[in-house]
Amino acid sequence: MIHGRTPLFRQVMKLLLQSMPESEGRRRFIKQAAMAGAGMLLPACATTGGGGKKTVAIVGGGIAGLTAAWRLVNKGHAVHLYEGSNRTGGRMFTKRQFNTDGQFVELGAELVDTNHKHIIALAKELGVKMQNLRRGEKGVDFVWLEDRLRTDHDIPAAFKPLGAKIAADADGLYDAEGNFTDKARQFDRMSLSAYLKDRGRGIEPWVIQLLIAAYEPELGASAEKQSCLNLIDFINPDVSDGFQIFGDSDEGWRIQGGNDTLPTVLMERLRSKITLHLGHKLAGIADKDGRVTLKFDTQGGVQTADYQRVILAIPFTVLRGVPGVFDLPLTASKKRCIREMGYGSNVKVFRSFTRRLWREPVPGRDFIGNGSVFAMEPTYQNVWETSRGQPGERGIITNLLGGRRGENYSEGMMAGYLDELDAAIPGLKKAYDGKAAAMNWPKQPLTKGSYSCPFVGQYTWMYEESPKPALDGRLIFAGEHTSTVSPGFMNGGVESGERAAREAIG
Repeated sequence: MIHGRTPLFRQVMKLLLQSMPESEGRRRFIKQAAMAGAGMLLPACATTGGGGKKTVAIVGGGIAGLTAAWRLVNKGHAVHLYEGSNRTGGRMFTKRQFNTDGQFVELGAELVDTNHKHIIALAKELGVKMQNLRRGEKGVDFVWLEDRLRTDHDIPAAFKPLGAKIAADADGLYDAEGNFTDKARQFDRMSLSAYLKDRGRGIEPWVIQLLIAAYEPELGASAEKQSCLNLIDFINPDVSDGFQIFGDSDEGWRIQGGNDTLPTVLMERLRSKITLHLGHKLAGIADKDGRVTLKFDTQGGVQTADYQRVILAIPFTVLRGVPGVFDLPLTASKKRCIREMGYGSNVKVFRSFTRRLWREPVPGRDFIGNGSVFAMEPTYQNVWETSRGQPGERGIITNLLGGRRGENYSEGMMAGYLDELDAAIPGLKKAYDGKAAAMNWPKQPLTKGSYSCPFVGQYTWMYEESPKPALDGRLIFAGEHTSTVSPGFMNGGVESGERAAREAIG
């Protein structure tokens, strides 16, 4: 169910698909996914039944919680929204005026795919404009491995033998009903690193390095932690626009003016319609007499409230530390999901430069770059230009760290970053204008991670379990980690919020 968050990941998946032979199993699964997914996009404000107006508590003021609140109040229901911080928007978080040209960076979620229909539809509904980043885009991504440049002209032939092996492994992951098979569960017990070590025999080493450089920032976890199904099962079953495979991921859009414009506008529309409690960190939860009791730490002390319906729109990394959660009468599978769900360790690092010299000719190169470079350096694996589509002469490079680089991040470890990147983009170090920032999502107390990522043994059940309501429908879950459409993406947050609202009034 991977869409492709980073340019390298998207390109690698396309190349792998091109190198894989067609198989009846793949064709059958794509067709089944199309049939099964035809009903996934329900009307945003559809009511699934139930009479009378309800009061619903929503814990978490990110895009999932805000979307759920929006759908509920528009149906006439009362919403009490609790947010642990003093801002709403969650991981949609734009830092404006980053450099002297007034450009911005996205501290959290950054790009939107054309097929991310839920967030695009919500933006249109609210009058928030989307910006097309691919219009007029020039230049190419390139790979810098073993002190050598490679572009997409060099990669397909080297990938072909590995693609054939992955094709054989991908066949038979699903049965006739679209459920995971024993073969899939067996692969789920193997890490990505173990899989690449086994299937990488006879493959050029740089190809394996390239896959790791793609997967660790993209999913956020090290190759040793990730399930190898993140690679094998890369067919994209998002069929809301007809059945297509992974190539429909283009990351061609963002919210105009910065992504947190969307939750900001949404909050403005909601402010007079809901009861908002900022600075309320969930500190306890219990089930008593058919109602859910919530305890919050606030600046003024501990506060409690109880509700018949509660939507928890906070990451499971945070929920697992809330006192009382494992005393609730949840199923064993739900408790396991909350306790064990994997999350990425992504850190985003930003640097500003006096000009966008990565888009300038370089002697000895027969191509023009676009700022996207992929490598296996100590300080970076995947960088790209965030200033595209923004006015001004200056440029911004975003470095997405994942795996051990994210886990071990410190400002000190970045001391050699510009030197390493300068080897791939000559002159970059001299063009650095001194403006820098970073966002360490694993260290944020209200996230404790970047976004959900299936660890070894989790791929075949985690996203099936995470959205299931509990306590006879009184406890509902939302957030990208509960989306079966776009886990890990802003679109997944919106989609899950809409689903949660339907469940709350069902």
